Amino acid sequence: MKLHVIRTGVLKVNTLIVPICDNQCFVVDPAACELSGDSSVITDFLAAHNLVCKAIVLTHAHFDHITGIAGLKSVFPDAKIALHQAELLELSSPPGPMNSSVMQFFGAPQLFEAVAAQPAADTPLQDNSIFFGWKVIHTPGHTPGSICLYNATAGESGQGVLISGDTLFDYGGYGRTDMYGGNEIEIHKSLERLRREIPDGTLVYPGHDNFGFSFKSDSIN
Repeated sequence: MKLHVIRTGVLKVNTLIVPICDNQCFVVDPAACELSGDSSVITDFLAAHNLVCKAIVLTHAHFDHITGIAGLKSVFPDAKIALHQAELLELSSPPGPMNSSVMQFFGAPQLFEAVAAQPAADTPLQDNSIFFGWKVIHTPGHTPGSICLYNATAGESGQGVLISGDTLFDYGGYGRTDMYGGNEIEIHKSLERLRREIPDGTLVYPGHDNFGFSFKSDSIN
């Protein structure tokens, strides 16, 4: 099965269904919730394709990427919740300091209850570790614990795939750094690392907007 994208949640996150083997998968950045009227869209997709969610992976812990965790866990209670160790606090007693600040920034008090209902992460991710065949690349800047996931052969035609979260977008754009936890210097260091380590032609799946575009190291601003 190829990677499948479902746009979920209040800010239309690119939630990814990533195959592992047989009928198993992991889900990246589930945001489906009652507030956005799509609370069952991920679990419905998995049921329709007879897929078992083995893990929930978060590219970072911003509120718009996490509001679907509890719904997935209710159907797949054994699924691990994986998050970079720098942001574990955001889900240990949500909302953590970063999300509290960011939701105030967006003026979204109705999201506090949704975020507070999410379970804690139980699988800390570290830079350069391998998670179900995907390399974890720590790319701080948008948030302290932002990550990308890279697999050299996961594309439909055997090319590499980069799941970039909010670190990298199409046309060389990158995630904002003006909110709590953001750091403009750090994100440019992270983008430079991607230039060095990710081959041109890799398919990029960011956290929002266009996906499946080709990575070009000389187009990153």
